Amino acid sequence: MEGATENPSRESCTVLLLPGMTLNQTIFPTLDVPSIAPDFNRLHLGEDGSTPEIESRGLNVYADLLDEMLRGSDIWEADKRIVVAHSFGGMLALTWLLRHRCSGIARVDGLLLIATTAGPVLDRVGLRLFRIQDFEVRLGVRLLMQLWNRPGVTRTVKRLISGGTVDSHPIDFQSAGVQTDLDLDLAGWRNTDWRAMRSYRLAMADFDERERLGEIVVPTIVLHGTDDTLFETSAARELAVELPNAELRIVAGAGHALPLTHGVAVEQAVHDLRQN
Repeated sequence: MEGATENPSRESCTVLLLPGMTLNQTIFPTLDVPSIAPDFNRLHLGEDGSTPEIESRGLNVYADLLDEMLRGSDIWEADKRIVVAHSFGGMLALTWLLRHRCSGIARVDGLLLIATTAGPVLDRVGLRLFRIQDFEVRLGVRLLMQLWNRPGVTRTVKRLISGGTVDSHPIDFQSAGVQTDLDLDLAGWRNTDWRAMRSYRLAMADFDERERLGEIVVPTIVLHGTDDTLFETSAARELAVELPNAELRIVAGAGHALPLTHGVAVEQAVHDLRQN
């Protein structure tokens, strides 16, 4: 796991950036505030990315790592704390906030959830095959994931996409020319160790926090694109309805790569949360 990225500014606001699975902080626009961002893309949990702990505790394993990082960061003591979370990062944010009941180390003043869901994630993810006007066809991933996440399959796909390597080769997503959701997925594979890829998937397999969303009362903005090829807009609408203090913002034409392609919408949401 990489350490925090810190800006030694005297600003009283700090942003915690939680990127999506296989991504890193460079998917977000540059924000003019101190930031902290975990990077789990080279994290080896077991020889093949699997351990009994991650299979039993799921995203709480990553929440442990997040706690460890924040306890060692002086800038997390800022007066105002905002979490900006994308996809898998949004699921981690919900797990982490509920675990601490939004207090103590998880006391936050604003939450931005981008292209994510409260679960159940394997039922929520639907790969969009095609769309004609308002009609679209999506492929569910629950059965596909059982095959996709076998060690040999994950390792082989990683080799094919990454030119023969199975290790992590960090990508600067801002300068990599990523525009589409397919671009994002392929770059994410190159960015991530194959074992870390499996750990991500195993951790989120049973994620479902729908029944506890009412406990998160901090001001929240749910940001979602109309062209997201992983999550339908209904996932965002349901998330916004169940969070007591949430505002839904639908971004026309944005896909799952929204933080890269529509960074202005992210910047505006962070600005609004800072002013709240």
